[in-house]
Amino acid sequence: MMGMGTLTDVWDDYEIVIREDAHQLLAWGYADVREKLAAARDEYDMTGLLVEGIGARLAAEQTPERYLLYAVHNEKPTSPHGQLGKARPKLDIQIERCGRRPRPQFTFEAKRMRDDAKANVSTTMRQYLGEDGIGRFRSGSYVPGAREVAMLGCMQAHNPYFWSQRVSEAFDSDSRGDGTAYGVLQALASAMIVQDLPNEWLSVHKTSDGGTIRIFHLFIDCR
Repeated sequence: MMGMGTLTDVWDDYEIVIREDAHQLLAWGYADVREKLAAARDEYDMTGLLVEGIGARLAAEQTPERYLLYAVHNEKPTSPHGQLGKARPKLDIQIERCGRRPRPQFTFEAKRMRDDAKANVSTTMRQYLGEDGIGRFRSGSYVPGAREVAMLGCMQAHNPYFWSQRVSEAFDSDSRGDGTAYGVLQALASAMIVQDLPNEWLSVHKTSDGGTIRIFHLFIDCR
């Protein structure tokens, strides 16, 4: 139960709740569409399937009633800098909690973790770490003002420890230099939000406006 502290304390409590509930919804959706993910051709297919699974869980009678407060969005357009039409960036998976203002949200940015002829490990990591990956969150071009978000690694090669090690090595290398590429404030550390999704890590980064953001790194098997 949320305490009766300051407004900041109350918001922190909401943040914890939506973090856990968003992860649980993802876990349920993933479990329900797991067998279909291997045939997915790209990230759009993967996120579409996952959101389909989450939506079905939200509509299911056996889902606990408190999840009636949630909505799930796939490829949701956003305009943090006044972009219009097709120029707007799109959020891969966003879980939104209704029933209060402002509406807390938790965003997952999905990346296809590959190691094949079309996208080897180096290419995959550039996509994960670059302007269309965690760079979107650090720049504020995706969900400005968010205090925490998640990268969702949809693995079609190797295992969670392989990919988390590649992320950790990139962060460590940047920190030994000028630290501007990733702005790491806290290095990658193990973090498990729900038991159904055990392969997760957390890092903390500077944002372009001088703030901080917590980025979860969650890896799921899509083979």
